[in-house]
Amino acid sequence: AGNWGWSIIVLTIFINMAMFPLRHKSVVSMRRMQALQPQLNAMKEKFKDNKEIQTQETMKLFKEHKVNPMGGCLPTLIQFPVWIALYNVMLYTVELYGTNFLYLQDLTEADPYGIVPTFYALLMFGQQRMMPTSSMDETQQKIIKMMPLMFAFFMYSFPSGLVLYFCVNMMLTILQQWFIKRKFPSLPVDAAAPSK
Repeated sequence: AGNWGWSIIVLTIFINMAMFPLRHKSVVSMRRMQALQPQLNAMKEKFKDNKEIQTQETMKLFKEHKVNPMGGCLPTLIQFPVWIALYNVMLYTVELYGTNFLYLQDLTEADPYGIVPTFYALLMFGQQRMMPTSSMDETQQKIIKMMPLMFAFFMYSFPSGLVLYFCVNMMLTILQQWFIKRKFPSLPVDAAAPSK
């Protein structure tokens, strides 16, 4: 019965291997956006009285430097069907009822001690510290900081097998971001510029 937990972990690893190129591109795009931050701040100041022109010039800058502001969301959106499918499996697959993994007595039930959801929230906090947020305004930064607590709150009622998937997925994401940060310790604006 405990093999179901390992099966979820192996599934998560395979999905992340398939998503590696897209996530790599997403993280590099965010690093490029961080490198462009001085230009973005100057543009906000220059066009502070005209939001429409400010938006147009910002999108033009992103296009010139091959930065996708929504690139960080794409890997999450693509994995969304996997989450839905896994959630349905946990709820409706009879064979999974009563299966255990480590201290969890039933992967289809919520974690009775709240350890896995809490661990996921801590992982989210760790990931946030690795992500550039300087391009966000103060309100956006506050919302981002509250997200780990909000996710943990919802996950206390999720099947523990699904939260296990989220945890492993987050650990692999953090590992990849650490690898990219180590490989590209800094990304100057020139590196973000399009090739002529």
